[in-house]
Amino acid sequence: MLSFVVFGSFCLSAQTKGKNLVPNPSFEEHKNKANDIKNATPWKGVGTVDYYMKVEKIDTSEYKGAHKGNCYAGLRFQEEYKEYMYVQLLEPLEKDRTYFFRMYVRLLSASTVTVRQLGVYFSPEPFKYGMTFDEAGLIDTTYQKGISGKNWLPIQGNYVSHGGEKYIIIGNFAANMKADFVKQNRWDLFSFKEAYYFIDDVSLRKKLIASDTLKIPVPTVKAPVKKPKIERIYPDNLTTGQTIIVKNIYFESGTAKLKVTSEKGLNQLEGLLNNHPFMEVQFNGYTDNTGNSSTNIKLSKERAKAVYEYLKKDGITNPMTYKGFGEIKPIAPNDTDENRAKNRRIECVIIKQ
Repeated sequence: MLSFVVFGSFCLSAQTKGKNLVPNPSFEEHKNKANDIKNATPWKGVGTVDYYMKVEKIDTSEYKGAHKGNCYAGLRFQEEYKEYMYVQLLEPLEKDRTYFFRMYVRLLSASTVTVRQLGVYFSPEPFKYGMTFDEAGLIDTTYQKGISGKNWLPIQGNYVSHGGEKYIIIGNFAANMKADFVKQNRWDLFSFKEAYYFIDDVSLRKKLIASDTLKIPVPTVKAPVKKPKIERIYPDNLTTGQTIIVKNIYFESGTAKLKVTSEKGLNQLEGLLNNHPFMEVQFNGYTDNTGNSSTNIKLSKERAKAVYEYLKKDGITNPMTYKGFGEIKPIAPNDTDENRAKNRRIECVIIKQ
């Protein structure tokens, strides 16, 4: 399959060229107040594809609302029913040219199941019933545990054009919809099975090639500093309820300000989360027993929050929360500087794998 998915931060300007070939990419342009995707011209839907111009009552997530702008769409998947949305591109794709596609998806919290596969199909013609979706025309993600999480997740990848593709079709392309479902609650055996995903911020751009670089002026700003190669220090196999001590994280004494020397540890933590893009985690902060209890609880919470905010700003999309516990649950006696340093820590708890 000529496709892949990437989660986390991404530098778009260094990879692509020119305009977004997807018209009305965030669905902000509309004709009237209708809640059908056809209102967001020139998009079209297969089935009753929903269109939202504001946050609706069904959208109760802490990340509710559009990923970009005010408007977004929704696709519904059931055992005997699935929806697609499609649009004609601003220009046909060039043969053998590489394009970068990206869209953002978010699971409706009321969904009783998730799907393993979501993506986009590049087609020379608009959607029609009975059409075949060749894997060579797909960019998708297939995640065996189901595409979940509370926040918006990017589905993206490179596509090498066969030439003449004029449309993109967004949806689930599994041959057996029922087999593609993953239960949200494994004890819930009898509920109606439906997965519902919000869609927003769709883009398709040409990737740079050698001949393109001749047309680009020499930049006058310094190139961004490349992050060092991430050393893997965390296990690959994780389980719900598991607690991991975050390594190589340092704060200024008595504050929640991260030291510059924490960059390595933060990069390693990002690597762990990027390898498990749908994993839900909680960061717990702890201190030693120096000072009073209320001050320590506040400081530990602020430090956990500092790690949380760093990851959010750097593009990590995993569902994340944070708490502070102060001096309780020491992992070493508070009798030496070395042991007290061990107790001043951030832990990552796997809430849902």
